[in-house]
This record gives sequence, structure tokens and C-alpha cells, in this order.
Amino acid sequence: MIVVSATAAGQRAPLVSSLGYVGLTAVDLDAWGQFGTTVLGLEIVESNPDRLLLRADERAFRVSVTLGDGSCDFIGWEVADAAALEEVVSALGRIGVETTRDPMLAKERSVADLVRAVDPAGTNLEFFYGQETPSTPFKSPTSATFVTGELGLGHAVLVVPDMDEAERFYLETLGFLESDRVRTPRFDVLFTHCNPRHHSLAMMPTKTGLEPGLHHFMIEVDDLDTVGHALDKVLDGAARLNSSIGKHINDLMVSFYCQTPSKCEVEYGVGGIIIDDATWVPTVHTIENVWGHRRMPGAPPDGM
Repeated sequence: MIVVSATAAGQRAPLVSSLGYVGLTAVDLDAWGQFGTTVLGLEIVESNPDRLLLRADERAFRVSVTLGDGSCDFIGWEVADAAALEEVVSALGRIGVETTRDPMLAKERSVADLVRAVDPAGTNLEFFYGQETPSTPFKSPTSATFVTGELGLGHAVLVVPDMDEAERFYLETLGFLESDRVRTPRFDVLFTHCNPRHHSLAMMPTKTGLEPGLHHFMIEVDDLDTVGHALDKVLDGAARLNSSIGKHINDLMVSFYCQTPSKCEVEYGVGGIIIDDATWVPTVHTIENVWGHRRMPGAPPDGM
């Protein structure tokens, strides 16, 4: 990983610490299990007719898939501890957002405590702390090693109907920090972070062909060859390639995008930069990529 510095000061710490997990739905859980293991290198820890749980590291799970229409079911944001969770509840309460503490759901998610809320665009959110570490070590079926730890699962990109409202919710209320923006004739994307990963959350407005909700989530591996092997499998027919391999202009990640068995895409990459809040200065980029990330014929509209 590359550490990048610039200049910024006086920003309060985010209330959340990382992207903890994503919950998706799909009409075919077996297809998700096959895709998640053979292409992404995730490990199945639970598979039954109603639910699939996948690990990427020492955590109990990072991706949950249940039967449904393919939409995103929930996004889980991790906080440091019980006090931090209460801060989230208080912050959301001050802007009139209802939160629900759910002990049964916390047990199902293998976490110490959890509260549910809904963001202005209607995305179900779960804020939690204390996710369990199973006694069995994580073992990737493709020998992939994922870049997680304090950086969390990766990032999520949301399509939102009202960018101003979304920015107020995530930046002003939850304390996400602006990393940068990409503004081109095709894109207006805001990238934000809550830890040293360049971005854990990005947001873009709705446009033709893009419905509000989760556009894609990203998982990062530690080796370019792992990305290449996954890409080979996609090119051989394991999934639909939506964007060719390329290098982003802002986080410098080398990645490709493919379709999951749900409605969202997944970005699979390597080499994202790490930033230092003490010195980082947000900027506006007017190009999308250093190279590559060409959208494939027949792929739906893209998001960074």
C-alpha cells in the first residue's frame, strides 16, 4: 500500500471506523456461493436455502446474501465500542433519524451490540461493534489475502437521489471526511473516508439507468496476480465483465468491475493508497482514470 500526504486540519473524527460488512439479496444463492469462492476467493462459513455467509478475513463474515430480488439488504458500519455506538445514536437522534437496537439481530450478526437506521436515500444501515472472531482461521479457496484490518471490508458506492441530503447525513452527522471528488462530463462522485483507506464510502447522483442504492462494493487483495487470476476466470465466463482492468486517478487502485449474482457490481483491486488525515488535502479530479476501466458493451451505466 502507498501512503500519500498533503495538508488538512481541524476535522473531527468520524463516528464510524470502517465498512464492516454488506448484506445483499439474490435469487440464486448457489450462484453466489460459486462466484464468491471461485472468483473472489471468499470462504463460505454458512450455506443453507435461505442464507449464505462469506468470510474475507478473521471476522465472522463480511458478505451476507439472502434470498430476494437482488437488491442491497443492508450495509454494516463498524464503530469502536459501546460509547461510539451511543454517539451514533445521539447524532442520528439530533437530526430526527430513528434508531432501533436489535439484540436478536446482533446475535445473528455475531456482534456485541447493533442498532439499525435508514439513510435519506432509503438504504438500511447497521451500526455495530465487537464482531466475533471464529476459532477456525480464514482460508481462501483461491489463496487470496484481503486488505482489511483497521481498513474494514473495502468500500461501498451509493447512488443517491439527493446529493446535498446525503452529504449532510454522512459528512455532517456521521463525520465521514471528504477525500476528493471526480467531476467529468460523465461523473460527479464524492469520495469519503473514515479510516486511512482512501475511501470507504462514495456517493454519486442518480442518472439515466442508475437506480438509487448500492452500485458496487470493493474488496482489495494484496497481490496483482490475485486480481489477474480472478479476471481470467471472469473472462472465461464465471461472471460478466462490466469494466476492464484499469487504474483510478484518485486512489490509484488497479482493478476491474464485474457483475455479482445480485444487482450490484463488485470492484476487485489491488494497491489502493493510504491517506493521513493530518496532512491530506481534498482535491477535484477532472479525469476518471490513469488508464483503463473501459466500460464493456452491454454493461449497465457505471459508477467509480
